[in-house]
Amino acid sequence: MKKFINKFSNYYIIFCIYALIGWIYEVLWMRFVVEPHEFINRGVLFGPFLPIYGFGMLLLYFLLKKFISKKHTLSNFKYLVISSIVIVTFIYTTIIEYTTPKIYNVLFYLKHYGIGLLIVNIIVLLIIYFISKNNKKIRNIDCTIILVFLIIWIVTTLLEYVSHYVIDVYFHKMLWDYTYDFLNINARVNWDASRNFAIGGTALLYLVQPFIDKFLKNSKDKTKYIIVLIVGIPMFIDFIFNVIFK
Repeated sequence: MKKFINKFSNYYIIFCIYALIGWIYEVLWMRFVVEPHEFINRGVLFGPFLPIYGFGMLLLYFLLKKFISKKHTLSNFKYLVISSIVIVTFIYTTIIEYTTPKIYNVLFYLKHYGIGLLIVNIIVLLIIYFISKNNKKIRNIDCTIILVFLIIWIVTTLLEYVSHYVIDVYFHKMLWDYTYDFLNINARVNWDASRNFAIGGTALLYLVQPFIDKFLKNSKDKTKYIIVLIVGIPMFIDFIFNVIFK
């Protein structure tokens, strides 16, 4: 039982840290990027937490913890192909975004720019393949971070879409609307948000999570229990009044 409580405490603390980081990110984004540049308490809770970020990062932590610790090199043709496609698609589509920003529909984008994207991907892939074929240093390049970036991109996009649907249908709230944003899908997800989540999620797992792991490892169980109670009780009350009884 003690082992279960300790694990729960660790995971809950991780959840709360990222829920807070997500809230800070959203508030700053609305204040300095999105008009009318106002302070807006994002989310369905009163407190400074966005649960979707906590759940999302906790999910990524479970999915990628072991994957990140292993080395995935370009010597594996599968990783070489995936890494090349991710980098080329990211650069190509970002260029299209800033040169032709009023492309809202994904199908329209693929119809008009899909062939170009495919050709560029093939050319770059062939160049990388033939260069790496006779170059051991290039073959030994660790592309794990690129694979992690792709996984986070996919997972966070799906999570945002499902979350938007649930909040819209069950809570009758429209917390975000991407109708007029570049490459959006049903106004629930778009290119910019997914890209930012992928970059941010990758940075958090590589730069922030090691410090969290170290803190949890060096903290006494009693200390972690106190943190859980101090944060957990107000969050639970917040959830009851603002989600269930609202």
